[in-house]
Amino acid sequence: MSKQSTLLNKLEPLFRLKLFAFIISLLIMLSGIVGVVVGTLRLYAGVIELSNLHKGQPGIHLIEAVDTYLFSIVIFILGGGIFKLFVGNENTFSNSTVFSKIKTFMDLKVLLWETLLLTLTVWCSLSFFAHSNKASYEQLILPVSILLLALALKFVKSGNH
Repeated sequence: MSKQSTLLNKLEPLFRLKLFAFIISLLIMLSGIVGVVVGTLRLYAGVIELSNLHKGQPGIHLIEAVDTYLFSIVIFILGGGIFKLFVGNENTFSNSTVFSKIKTFMDLKVLLWETLLLTLTVWCSLSFFAHSNKASYEQLILPVSILLLALALKFVKSGNH
């Protein structure tokens, strides 16, 4: 055996994808938990303003909370999808209606795409509420982008890509 092949055999355990995917999946899930905490803080601020303890715009905080929760869901889906594709097997998350459908990267991509479209829609509505007094054509960029992303998703799902 040559020195090169023994060196490769020694380095092979470093490149086990399961371990790295597991660590990355855990870190992504931790990011999702942080997102839920931030969303809860925004929800709390909205409820406090809604109860007239402080003057402000409670609707903005409530929409920001929903937007943060939706983005946290995107993060959880990404972490769970990476876990299922690289660490788990076909029976991983078999009782979950969301993750049981993920078999390939394409399935994960479409699921994330749909969730991101919903999140962008909420974020777009937030910008309309937050800046309602500054109506300009620049506010139409995001809705047009959302429309184009939705059309592209429709073409991808129908197989006409």
